[in-house]
Amino acid sequence: MAQRPFQTGIVVNSNDGENGKDVVIYTVPARKRFDVKFLDINGFGQPNQSLFYAIHVTTRSEVGIYPIAVAGISEIAEPEFPTRFFGGQETTLYADPKSGILFSVARKDATGHVRVFISISGLLVDV
Repeated sequence: MAQRPFQTGIVVNSNDGENGKDVVIYTVPARKRFDVKFLDINGFGQPNQSLFYAIHVTTRSEVGIYPIAVAGISEIAEPEFPTRFFGGQETTLYADPKSGILFSVARKDATGHVRVFISISGLLVDV
């Protein structure tokens, strides 16, 4: 079974007033499975505002929704995005051929702008 390392990512922007956003990070090619091994988050937003992150992966035609833990929060000298939310985690997720890997960002307080960078890496495997 042939496999090759693969990494991709996306930037999600939520404007003032938007509570959440779902974006397709990647669509797995036909005759391939994406074995996701690592997730990385760098979010920039507002102080005292919690963000929820999750990845949606289809395995054997079943959708699983997996929250992503944030490891830390820090203040930064950026007027539009004064708070940084970051984290990374090892994982084992399998995405079916031709399925879309979806990333969700949600927040209760929709004040201000949010910008989130997500990267996923793993192996593209022939099936």
